[in-house]
Amino acid sequence: MLFTVAVADIQITVVNQCSQTIWPGVWSQADIPENGGFELAAGAQQVLTVPTGWTAGRIWARTGCTGSGTSLTCETGACGNGLQCNGTTGATPASLAEITMTSTTGGNDVYDVSYVDGSNIPVVMQPVDGTFTPDSSQGQYYCAEAGACSQDLKTVVVAELQDNVNGQLVGSLSACLATGDAQYCCTGAYDTPETCPTSNFPPQYYSDLKAVCPTAYMYAYDDTTSTFSCKGSSNPSPDYTVTFCPGGVGL
Repeated sequence: MLFTVAVADIQITVVNQCSQTIWPGVWSQADIPENGGFELAAGAQQVLTVPTGWTAGRIWARTGCTGSGTSLTCETGACGNGLQCNGTTGATPASLAEITMTSTTGGNDVYDVSYVDGSNIPVVMQPVDGTFTPDSSQGQYYCAEAGACSQDLKTVVVAELQDNVNGQLVGSLSACLATGDAQYCCTGAYDTPETCPTSNFPPQYYSDLKAVCPTAYMYAYDDTTSTFSCKGSSNPSPDYTVTFCPGGVGL
């Protein structure tokens, strides 16, 4: 007799620890919850339900938004002019929580926090205790918190990396976004890890940023210090929490 194991959907809890309302955006290759966007008041949280094997998922925060419904204007992270992004990704710069979930029992999810296209507010992502399989042999990037920063990055970057809207500091640019230079974007002749090493980057474009946010992606090949993996316990994937402005820092 064959027995099948029921596989439940995965929950991602989005938490707003900012002092202001944010408007999270969601994108994936398929199965986009909330049609890609919703409003989240300060101190509130919302649970997103996604299927096993959810692929290339990303969650970001839109900030400084005015209007509502199909007429929403945002200072950062905009995905058109509506509350729901409906398959449109957010404008840069915006901090991204990214994940690709395994579709098989025993496989690993891969997740990260990316500032490759700049950042607006701090964000961290971590699996929920009790939903993953502990394994100390996997090292520090297994089922751990991704993206933690000691400060709000936009307040410590050099002036050329600051993003201002109407005289207000709202985000920080990556080296690629600020310069468009192939050696910082890892494009053209620099499109491999070997030809796009961190030694190409002056401190203000990389090492100074990593000192503040050591586990966030700062450029395309920042894998060794920024890629996390995790294995579910009762499901192939664990549940996750994505927290914006952790500790109340950032907005």
